[in-house]
Amino acid sequence: MALNDVEEDLPYTMGRLIAGARNKKNISLEELSQGVMSVEDLNFIEKDDEYADKTTWDFLLGRFGISPLIYECYVEQEEYDLFKARKEMREISNQIMSNTIMGNENISSSIMRCEDTAQLKLLADQLEKRSQKYAALLNNVKNITAAIHQIFLANMKGYVILAKQRGELCKADALKLHMESEWKRIYSSDAVSWIQKPHKVLMAVYEQEMLFLLAQGYEENGEIKKAIQILTWLWQQRKKGGDPEENTRVLSFAAWKLAALEWNINRQEKAMEICQEAIDRSIQAESFRGLLPLLKQRLFFEKQLKWNQEEWDEQEKTIGMIDELFAEFHENPYGLFVLTTFENARIADEIIRIRRKEQNLTQTKLSEGILEPESYSRFECGKRKLRWKKKKKLLERLGERGNKVSLLLESTDPDVVEEYQRIFDGSYRKKYELIKEQVYCLKEILDIKSKTNRQFLIHMQNDIDIDFFQILDRKQIKMKRQKEIKETASNFDMVSIQEHGWSRTEIAIIKNIANAYRDDKKVEIAISILRKAIESFDKETIGQENACLGKQLLWETLATYLGDVEKYEEAILYAKKGMEKIFENGSAKGISGALYEIAWNERERKAKPEIYQKKYFQALKFAILFQEREYTLFLEQREKQYRR
Repeated sequence: MALNDVEEDLPYTMGRLIAGARNKKNISLEELSQGVMSVEDLNFIEKDDEYADKTTWDFLLGRFGISPLIYECYVEQEEYDLFKARKEMREISNQIMSNTIMGNENISSSIMRCEDTAQLKLLADQLEKRSQKYAALLNNVKNITAAIHQIFLANMKGYVILAKQRGELCKADALKLHMESEWKRIYSSDAVSWIQKPHKVLMAVYEQEMLFLLAQGYEENGEIKKAIQILTWLWQQRKKGGDPEENTRVLSFAAWKLAALEWNINRQEKAMEICQEAIDRSIQAESFRGLLPLLKQRLFFEKQLKWNQEEWDEQEKTIGMIDELFAEFHENPYGLFVLTTFENARIADEIIRIRRKEQNLTQTKLSEGILEPESYSRFECGKRKLRWKKKKKLLERLGERGNKVSLLLESTDPDVVEEYQRIFDGSYRKKYELIKEQVYCLKEILDIKSKTNRQFLIHMQNDIDIDFFQILDRKQIKMKRQKEIKETASNFDMVSIQEHGWSRTEIAIIKNIANAYRDDKKVEIAISILRKAIESFDKETIGQENACLGKQLLWETLATYLGDVEKYEEAILYAKKGMEKIFENGSAKGISGALYEIAWNERERKAKPEIYQKKYFQALKFAILFQEREYTLFLEQREKQYRR
């Protein structure tokens, strides 16, 4: 019997997944909702996906340690505006962080350390003004969980206070008092007392950041014991499970700070242990979040302890390379990367407008039987809001998904849904030996009546059969790939790829369809498929503006195919586009491949040797650093081609 057969008549919703996670972990409504919403609101959310916004879903998933990339959703324009505002504020807070918190330790850095009182005041003023605008924006957005946004604003105010403290514009205990007050407001207890009690719920990323800033406040006030106590508890959260990549967003920086404090009180062995484990976890998760300061910290520790002297030069080269690449792409590795993502979101109103025009439908024709043409006209020009039920009907008439939230693997079991992310990542890195047993297990427990589930299982099994077991019949491969996509897109054809919004799984399938044409010596068709798929992202605001693994995957593949047809400069352009998103988002997935694509294409177009050699050896270093054994071997076999 399938895992969900007892409730097979019910749709697989995010609300049911949250309820399933609560029940499996024996967490009450009161425990999960604490500090951010009422029990009644959480109860509504579990029963109705339309009741919550994306930020709320991400926060609740964070309290279970589940990646937000396990679902896709529609959002309102106002939600996305808030997200963009958060990104802009994060850039300022990261400047403050890199010039204060990250500037305390005895590690070198390419980021300017700001001791100028006037500059710190300028940063504080900028962030304070942005925070005020953000608070005003909140008043214009309906159906959001305001308390979650208040946590974010509390953290931003923490950075403002930190900048002022360092500029001697407020008392040394100001940050501590602010963060203590905010924590008590949410949890009705001081943090030191709170962490000493058992808790079933994990911390969402904004809550982790609160504790990180509180620890910084204690340190600023000379209360080192409390700072270590808070950071130790926070670092211990890694042992409670959760998505490996999500656990690097704040915890890597917490580990860095904890190791520094342990070192300063002469617990060198403990400091080294924390630092090394944090590095190992970042490497396992293929994440840049906190990695560079941790690598610098380890090198500093080793030099002080006089360990591994023969390795120092190599470590310094790796550190210098990472520092240089972040500078090349104008990103800051010494602050928290954006803690939430909108890569799995689409603006519903925008999709309706785009698709109507693409399909040459009049407003009257599209709205017939759903709402009055005049009302629709006012909706499309932004003068009227529609309830979700109306939007759902419009989207479905246009051939788009009608669910506000769609799970990428449909189940009510959180462990099963999390498996999607692990398997998808394994497939992305072609680690088929590791995932084939996971896929087999999922076949036994998933509800295969679900088209989404069937598609994912067929897709994964085909990946394993074709890439791992080496099925070579080109015609058979094409047929298999076409069958995958038609599970959820029965009318799929290669002409209209750009006129559809594709799920993460579907994008991977489309990439594989392109691969099949390339393997059949039809590279131009493969390139056309990839361009159209990329165009489907670029038509939408969120797809244009945000880091997205699916789009990055398409860029990487297109770069390879363009090189096949000697379009070297364009190939380099797309490889660099992929790298821009890597350094913006903090995920290191695909970095070695993108660098090698640049190296290969630079060499083919007869660039100066020092150009392509540099990119080749960067690719090799990253492949080694992130323990990509097969790709490392691939690169090593080509080393002679890139030496002088």
